[in-house]
Amino acid sequence: MTPRRWFRRMLPASQVALGLLFGGWGLWQRNEILSHDYLFGTGWNSTARFHVWPWPFKFAVIENLPAFLAGVLLSWPISAAKPDLPESAQLAPTLIFVVVLWYWVGLRLDRQWDVGEKAPWVFLAVFTGVCFAGAFLPLGYTGYLPYAALVWLVTAFAFRRLFKLLPRS
Repeated sequence: MTPRRWFRRMLPASQVALGLLFGGWGLWQRNEILSHDYLFGTGWNSTARFHVWPWPFKFAVIENLPAFLAGVLLSWPISAAKPDLPESAQLAPTLIFVVVLWYWVGLRLDRQWDVGEKAPWVFLAVFTGVCFAGAFLPLGYTGYLPYAALVWLVTAFAFRRLFKLLPRS
């Protein structure tokens, strides 16, 4: 295995692990909040389910927004056919798109850099930090979605410009 192919293997595996960890943790927290008795047993049957989005879930969505949107489109028929299916099971197909998204990102990074160079790791760390910070910003109930779109657009334009400026190694 040559070092030129490591990004396309490491990124999908690590991002699926992060998505499972934080997305699952966030959905578990959401389920706990909405299933508590302090809501008089009305949590899932009230408008509260549209307002409860724990930060781990927000982080997973922000970091994987394109995959999340594709997964939601795939989850719609699943949730229509089986409305009593748990939310985590409905969103599980999103992980397939996380693998595809980060394989593509890794492929792009493999074309430009070796895995031993610092620049791609710095960019990935900054991207993850910006996504993590966005999970804590008080942007309203669903404000993390436009924030995620902005982060992904800015990142895409920055990488595109950077790829044009740097010579291929």
